Amino acid sequence: MERYRVSELARLSGVGPRTIDFYTNQGLLDPVERSEGGHRFYGADAPQRIRAIKALQESGLPLQEIRVRLSTSTPAVKVLSHAEQVREELLRIEQEVVTLGDQIASLPPASESRAAAERSLRASMLCALALAQKVASIMSDSHIPFA
Repeated sequence: MERYRVSELARLSGVGPRTIDFYTNQGLLDPVERSEGGHRFYGADAPQRIRAIKALQESGLPLQEIRVRLSTSTPAVKVLSHAEQVREELLRIEQEVVTLGDQIASLPPASESRAAAERSLRASMLCALALAQKVASIMSDSHIPFA
């Protein structure tokens, strides 16, 4: 059985150890085991649950409502967690694109390497537009407001 100490779980989930403590104290996250020394260990599903908690917090729900939602709906936890994971990955990619833009700008204007990088960036833009269209379609089909 996979299990995580507080520090490991915090690192995997992108939150601080105090956040793990807070979620535990609020009844949002339960350790699966305690060591003889009192250290808490969390199960394999804990990172996914933390992503779901973060997504629900960002949507403006109070902690009490989050606790209720997470206690009654396991499939929802998986979907929320996955949606939060995709959002985090897109933010990471956005930062990489900014860095790439700076790198391309530093190349000599008439160089073949700059032209090749610009072609690749245009192809990436088309992929991003296709992704945006897919997300819009899913939102429309699911009657999710864009605001």
